[in-house]
Parts: sequence; C-alpha cells; structure tokens
Amino acid sequence: MTVINRKSLLVLLFILASWITFTVVQNSAKLWTALKLPISLHHWNYFTNSLCPDALLNPVVSRAETELRIKKIMEELDQLVPPRPFTHVNTTTSAAHSRATLLNPQDTYCKGDQLDILLQVRDHLGRRKEYGGDFLRARMSSPALQAGASGKVTDFNNGSYLVSFTLFWEGQVSLSLLLIHPSEGVSALWRARNQGYDKVIFTGQFASGTSHVNTDCALLLNSSAELCQYLDAQDQEAFYCVKPPQAPCAALTHMYSKNKEVSYLSEQERSLFERSNVGVEIMENFDAISVSQCNTLKSVDLHELGKFQNLLAVDLDKNINIKWQKHGYPLIGSLIYSVKDIEYLARVIDRTGGEKNTIIVISLGQHFRPFPIDVFIRRALSVHKAVQRLLLRSPDTMVIIKAENIRDMDADMERFSDFHGYIQYLVIKDIFQDLNVGIIDAWDMTIAYGTNNVHPPQSVVRNQINILLNYIC
Repeated sequence: MTVINRKSLLVLLFILASWITFTVVQNSAKLWTALKLPISLHHWNYFTNSLCPDALLNPVVSRAETELRIKKIMEELDQLVPPRPFTHVNTTTSAAHSRATLLNPQDTYCKGDQLDILLQVRDHLGRRKEYGGDFLRARMSSPALQAGASGKVTDFNNGSYLVSFTLFWEGQVSLSLLLIHPSEGVSALWRARNQGYDKVIFTGQFASGTSHVNTDCALLLNSSAELCQYLDAQDQEAFYCVKPPQAPCAALTHMYSKNKEVSYLSEQERSLFERSNVGVEIMENFDAISVSQCNTLKSVDLHELGKFQNLLAVDLDKNINIKWQKHGYPLIGSLIYSVKDIEYLARVIDRTGGEKNTIIVISLGQHFRPFPIDVFIRRALSVHKAVQRLLLRSPDTMVIIKAENIRDMDADMERFSDFHGYIQYLVIKDIFQDLNVGIIDAWDMTIAYGTNNVHPPQSVVRNQINILLNYIC
C-alpha cells in the first residue's frame, strides 16, 4: 500500500501484481510505447461490453451476483482459448516453417507510417495451419537510439495474422515477431491452470509457547484434519491451514512457499515448453528497415517523457508520504515472511478516507499465475467493488491501476507463463473498464523494452514512476 502527501498528498500502493490500458509517456532513454495489443489472442477490445454493466451503478453486489459474474467471465475466456489437442509435436505451430511477408514494401518509410506484415503459420511438417490462437509477441527496436515499441497482432483465426507497427522514430528499425507458445501449448496451459490449486505448497508457522510449529496451508486443502480458516466474510475469500495441536489459529505468524512437484501437462505437452521452444523468432531473416522524417504531415504519438522528469520527488519535508501494503493470500515467497500485517486489499481500501490529495496505486497479477483463474477474478472483483465504494464517497481520490509485466522465458511455464499474465490482463481490463481510474501499462512497456524479467531493470521502473508522477502533476 502506498501513500503520498502533498498538502498531504497521499498515495496508497497496493502490490499484488497485473492490469489494464492507457499510457502517458516515457523517459530520457526515448522509449515509445505503442498502446497497441502486442499479442495475437484478440485485441484490447476483446471485452467490448461489461459482462454486468448495471453492477457498476450499484456498489452493493450480492454473493450470487458475484458468482454469476465469475462464471460469465470464465465462459468468455473458455471461448477465447478453445481446446487444441494434438497427437504429435510435428502438428503444432513451427516458427521456422511459418512465413512472414512484408505488405507494400518500400525502400524507405516515413516516420508515422504503418508497416504491415502478413504471417501465415505452418506446422513442423510445413503444412498450413487452419486455426489461430498462437501466443505471439511483436516488437520493433533501434538499440542505438535505445528505442523500442510493441506491435499489434490481429488473429484471423484461420492460421493467418496481420502484424502492424507504427514507425514512431527515424533511423534503422529492427523488427521481431516471437512465437511464445503455439496454439496447442496455449490450450494445454489453460487446461492445466484451471485443473488444480496445488502447484504451490504453503507452509504456515504458528507460535506455540517459546517454540513454533509448521503446518500445511493452501487456498484449498483436501484434509480430514481440523483446519484454520482465514476468511474475508464480506467477499468470501478464504485461505486455510491445518490447525496445529495446542496452538490457536490466531497464532499463525509466518509463511513461506515452494513449487510442488506436480504437473497437469502430459509429457508431450511439456515438450512444448522447453526453453528452446519458447519465444522463437519468426522473422529471423528480416533486414532492418530505414525510416526517414519525410515532408508529409502525419499524426504520431511519440509518448516521449523527457520534459516531465523531476516534477515531483518524495519528500517528507514537503508533506509527501508513501505507504506500502502487501496483498493477502496467496503471497508466494521462498523466504519466510511475516503474515501479521497481511489482509485483503478491499478491506484496506474500505478504511481509506480518500480525497483529492490521495492517490491509490493497485497492482494485481504475478502471484496469482499458478492458480485457477477464478481465484484472480474473485480478487479483482473484490478490489473493484472497494474502489467503487471509495470513489462514491470520495470522488476526488485518484486511483491508478499498474499492470503486471512480462517475465523470464526460462521460468516454469505451467505456473508462470506470460500467457497466464495476459489472461489476467484481459480480466482486469474488463472488470475495471467503467471506473474512472488511470493506467500504467507496464505490460506494454516491458514488451517495448524487451526486458523478459520478472523484476524489470531500474530504467524501466523509473519510467513507470515517471508516468505515475505525470498523473499526479
């Protein structure tokens, strides 16, 4: 949770980790973010209408209405990711055999032009694919200029894709189109994600006199032992621990977690997620293109930030105060951490008075990737309802959603693939679309930078903070 004070500029930063759409601008390193969906699985407007538009007019939502909303969102997502079973890896999408063709090629392009590429995907036997759903990532960059931007991928659902780039700057521009996962891998990940809650093991530590005792904890425990339930009664979110002998449930003090040796993927499916098969370049033989200023007038949104830097700093002498609050369960961490101050964010938001000098920043995502999507949807809905209540009582409060970022390609894909993050990205967009909130598009920024790191470098974080300061100033 984070709080900044100006007169008493209050910023509440809730770190959960994922998010929505919008971007203001970037830094001295000349980063351009294209504000275009960099993934093939449909576009930003996938959820064109709220699944429950009337719910936003009424902050009091019954338990039955919440369950119905969760069910409807999951049904929409199931349609987005249809089953794609396969009998052999050779029938899955191959980056090497797929063909990318530059449409309307030119010797020189003008800044502001749109460059389009037609991608036709094939399997490892060279046969045309007849369906879409591949998880693709498009990026253009100029390392010498320290410039990068994401591209937009349109899926025609017949094995063809349109990849579009807006040429934001002059000079030599390199293009990249990565096959992150074939559609068959996407389908396998989606099925595996929603099949079990046990991909991560939690161990709770309870105080017992002068010693401590450890027991198993989880979002769902299949145990005949007596359980401790840590329940948020208002939003019906719960976490469980096996109750230790001779210690009360309230004696839980610390927690840590580790990945469990369990997989819901077949051996054949797991082969799709070996590092050599993740993030394979499709446009390997594409030459860099030349972009000139030209003399024609074009509308180009460069998203440059240099002039906005250093407008505000965190300074207690100027009544700027920042507070941070970690999110409630599931909080993944291999190092033991205290749970004494853990609570569900909706309750923290409900205790926040809010006013024009209060800024709340919420980030949801990374820690939810290993669990079925309904866990994330329920948490996002509870936070959404809390933000709605806050804006009703204090409409001048500034609320900002910070997206989760892309992460390492050598991570455990079944648990932490960016595909899971992208699905959460769509969910957050749908749930928060009708609230008056600002967006920091870390997803787009980290694709533009090509960071592929769960903890982005300082230069990327600095740009995210710059965007936050632009909202404030």
